[in-house]
Amino acid sequence: MDRTGQDVKTGRLYQILKSLGKGSFATVAKCKKLTTEEVAVKFIRDDMSFAGRREIQMYKKLKELDPDKCNVVRFIEHFTVNNHVCLAFELLGDSIHDVMIKRNFKPFRVSEIRVVAQQLLVSLNALKSIGLVHADIKPDNIMLVNHKAQPLKVKLIDFGMAHMSSNFNNYKIQAIGYRAPEVILGLPLNEAVDMWTLGTVLAFMYTGKHLYPTHSNYEAIRVMVQMQGQPEERVLDSLKDTLAFISLLKRMLHMDPTKRITPTQALGHRFITMKHLSHGASNSANISAAQTTGCQMNEAPVERYVTSTETVSSSDGRKEFVSVESKV
Repeated sequence: MDRTGQDVKTGRLYQILKSLGKGSFATVAKCKKLTTEEVAVKFIRDDMSFAGRREIQMYKKLKELDPDKCNVVRFIEHFTVNNHVCLAFELLGDSIHDVMIKRNFKPFRVSEIRVVAQQLLVSLNALKSIGLVHADIKPDNIMLVNHKAQPLKVKLIDFGMAHMSSNFNNYKIQAIGYRAPEVILGLPLNEAVDMWTLGTVLAFMYTGKHLYPTHSNYEAIRVMVQMQGQPEERVLDSLKDTLAFISLLKRMLHMDPTKRITPTQALGHRFITMKHLSHGASNSANISAAQTTGCQMNEAPVERYVTSTETVSSSDGRKEFVSVESKV
């Protein structure tokens, strides 16, 4: 969508000077107002108008903050052109990513990183005070205000992925490589995801390289575990139900039909019996939901049906492997 030289908005308010960049949902252009003030205008794809309207609500919330004191981009206004939702912002300089490219990925000095870190921590503190989570912090979304006049003065931009912390359950956030482990693992989310991504950005500035792989969630979490060890037991416990479900799926989708789990065996699987849940099946919200739909999830003796690849707890609390052949 090349609109260079085109006037947009009623009254020829903006003239597009050049394209600044293109993302998944929008294009950003450098524009000039009739007042001669240069701004950045984000043109959101016409098929993403819902996302554009949602983003506008995030910027309205952001107006509760002083953009200069809180180091966040100044939102000017929004309007519509040919069914495109358009957002106008103050015009900033290069992103941290742009600067790294120009430096040939030469790392920043620790003293320089400290200056950037302090400003962005102020940003995160301010966002938390109004219950807003950015959810997409990365080098591309941290902009230098004016590198010549104010070296290393930065602002956080692009709140297109932002969420209110009170209603935050979207796992399609953050770039791979900057994605927090709780996002990858499907755990409860809060503003701590922003602190994780800020940490990965600062590491990128220090090393000139991405801290974690950027092409795969699996590779990213594998490297996290290699570098920082296994998650705490409390975190792993919260994954028990998901892991049990995956275990059952693997048995149901076995390529060899003779080794595929049978209905009788599946009824005794821990995902169905909920034996793996710490408070037991009887107190589970899941069992109540199942009963309301008319499904009776009667507990079957696990030791009768568990497959040879599963572990079960015996009555004295010891874990033991049980063979299907010897029990069924």
